[in-house]
Amino acid sequence: MAEALLGHAGPLYVAALIGGFTAMALWETAAPFRISSVPLGARWISNFGLLFINQLFVRVALPLAGLAAAALAASHGWGLFALIELPAWIEVPLLVVVLDLVRWATHRAMHWPGLWRLHRVHHSDLDYDCTIALRFHPLEALLTQSALAAAIVSLGAPPLAVLLSDLLTLLSGYFTHGNVRLPAALERVLRPVLVTPDLHRVHHSVRVDESMSNFGVLLSVWDRWFGSWRAAPADGQAAMQFGLAEWREPRQLSLPRLLVSLPLQR
Repeated sequence: MAEALLGHAGPLYVAALIGGFTAMALWETAAPFRISSVPLGARWISNFGLLFINQLFVRVALPLAGLAAAALAASHGWGLFALIELPAWIEVPLLVVVLDLVRWATHRAMHWPGLWRLHRVHHSDLDYDCTIALRFHPLEALLTQSALAAAIVSLGAPPLAVLLSDLLTLLSGYFTHGNVRLPAALERVLRPVLVTPDLHRVHHSVRVDESMSNFGVLLSVWDRWFGSWRAAPADGQAAMQFGLAEWREPRQLSLPRLLVSLPLQR
């Protein structure tokens, strides 16, 4: 089964990467929540440029990531869940939830002072749309993928759970970073369990106290349980500002500066 998943994973990832972006971009275009304050072209060059660089860098530096790590663990019987007999219909959803907690903890760690220099590349965008889901420094991408691979092997997460976790995380990234707003009734139903654009938008606030909240990727329950939940920004969803207080000029946020200057700046 692991080998079959590995054989089909590539097309599934590409479909989620392109299909998720296309769907969210069409939604944002048809019903944008806020009008962009920065020209779209320059921002998208940076965000898609980071995606391209990250794909090359991580594949070369960390070929054993995600699904490959799960397949390796399964072939050797490694990890906690290899020792526990659970039916697949319980094990797979459970591991998707556990891996989401791992992603939450990794994201929370990226806000520690040393790691924040890398992660603030993701937070530096002065606007908010689905392409921010692609905006990560290559070294952050390497660190987070390494941490996730280590967790997958330690847990003995089955390949199917890893594949579902990866695909849901990719699609959720587009959704939660979307320049859209859900109907109020739907927002009330979803936000106690799932991360919504309104919830994650708070995390990208220029206000530090607000950016230190709502770290969730798929599930919002972790922020509720661990005390990092914030229901709304102080200035309101329509008026809040994004980005970093010390980097407010679009010319400061070109692709070369995101790769070099921002991580080195104190």
